[in-house]
This record gives sequence, structure tokens and C-alpha cells, in this order.
Amino acid sequence: MPDLYIPAHIHDSVSPHGGSVLLNAHSGQWYALNSTAHTLWQEWQRTGDFDSAVDAMAHRYPRERRTQVRSDAEELAAGLAARGLVVSGEPGERPGPGEWPGPGERAEKFPVARTAPRRPSHRGLPQLAFAIALLLLRLPFRLTVALVGARQRWCRAAATEEQALWAVIAVEAVARRFPGRAACLELSLSAVVAMALLGRRLDWCIGTVDDPYRFHAWAEVDELPVTHPSDSESALFRRVLSI
Repeated sequence: MPDLYIPAHIHDSVSPHGGSVLLNAHSGQWYALNSTAHTLWQEWQRTGDFDSAVDAMAHRYPRERRTQVRSDAEELAAGLAARGLVVSGEPGERPGPGEWPGPGERAEKFPVARTAPRRPSHRGLPQLAFAIALLLLRLPFRLTVALVGARQRWCRAAATEEQALWAVIAVEAVARRFPGRAACLELSLSAVVAMALLGRRLDWCIGTVDDPYRFHAWAEVDELPVTHPSDSESALFRRVLSI
């Protein structure tokens, strides 16, 4: 079987249950792998060699016939390839060091607001940011990621924790009056856009949260998640993609 290569837009992180999660940054689709599939995935990520992954699985499960292990690996590889998560043949663009977080990378506990953040004198900015975020999320996810990433050209200075907290609080207040869906993806992107309109950089992160385990999106300052002061969230954030 040809070698397998993982495209640069596929990001992964180890889940707290022994498997892993994959994010296709072009489509915005999430995928979950169990611990067995995760072992194969790690080997393909490390070497790109299909047979070495089969050998690793056969060593891990010596009671299983190698022919059965190979058959299962072929079925998994075919399923991943059909979804664009692996590519067989010659390597294309592959991620360089530091382009995605390492397995199990997690952010530290988020900062807790001690006092209400000072409100910048920009009336209507949260409403505008929320509207822009909704429009961005209606685009193909690949284009959304590219446009959000382009803000780096003018957002040279990082947002302060106080500014980030103001953005989070302000856009959540706007979202409460919105008749449609406004969950973590919409709220976090709105906060990022609000800061971008002020020329400040706030990181938009997509990943998972433990206990209860779920997919999540949030804003970060200095690699620390920023949440509403009244939020009782105490889970660990696992970053898969940071923009």
C-alpha cells in the first residue's frame, strides 16, 4: 500500500479518553478516533509508512492475527482518505514544526475577572463585530479561517486581558438579543473581531474541553482562555487550532 501523508490543514490532539480528535481546517469538520485508530494515526503521522503502523498494532495486540490487523488498518486508511484526512502517494504540503499543537497540549486555567473591565468608548462596535462574525461563519470554513488569519496584518499589538474581557462581555450581551443560534463558535469569533476592529490581536482557538468532554471554541490572551466573569467553567481547554 502507498505511503500515507497527513495534509497541513488537518490538526489533531489527544483526547482525555485515550483516542484523538481531528479537525479539518478547510471544512470545519471534527472527527474522533478511538484508542486503536489513534495508534495507527500516530504511526502514520510519524513515518507515513502504512506497514510500520500495522507492525506497531500487531505488536500491541499479539493475540490478533496480522492479516486481521492489516485488514482493519486498510479499512481505517480508506475511511480517512475518503474524508481527506490522509493522502496516499507522494507527500504534498506537510506541516512544519510548531504548525499544530503537540498531542495532549492544553491551556492552563483561564483568568478570573476580579473587577468589571473598563468599557472602551466605541458604541455599536460589539453589534458590528457580532454581525461580521455571523457573516464569516456562513462562508466555507476554509475561507473563514483565512480571513480571520489575515487580521494579523494590522493587529500588531496583543489585546490586554481587560480589553479581551470587555469584548467577551459585550458580544455576549449582544447575542442575548439575537433570535438565532449564538454558541461558543459565534461568541468567541465575535470577541476576536471586536478586538480586530480596534487593531488588537485576540487569538481564536478551536479545540476540546474536558469534563464534560465536548468540542469548543474560545478566545485567548497569552495562551489563556478568556471567559465571561459569571461563567463557572472549570474544565481544561485542549487547543487543536489557534488562529
